[in-house]
Amino acid sequence: MVKYKKALCKLLLRIDEFDIFYLSAVVDGYDNLGYVRKEEAPDGHVWLYYAGDMEEEVYELISLLRSEIDDFQVAGGSIRIE
Repeated sequence: MVKYKKALCKLLLRIDEFDIFYLSAVVDGYDNLGYVRKEEAPDGHVWLYYAGDMEEEVYELISLLRSEIDDFQVAGGSIRIE
């Protein structure tokens, strides 16, 4: 896992449409962790935007959510946004 300091990153997540609101509410519940956007994501996916120095926490949260959300998966690696 590459750790980007002071960079905005995004991660593509595969999730059922029904579960997007739940994911967004959980991410919003963590102060300064990130935010979820559906725009410009392929069907059945969302983007999770987060600060690069929060990557460890993001992957920890994703690991926990896999047991709560059916068919929830990371669909690629972190992408640094310039």
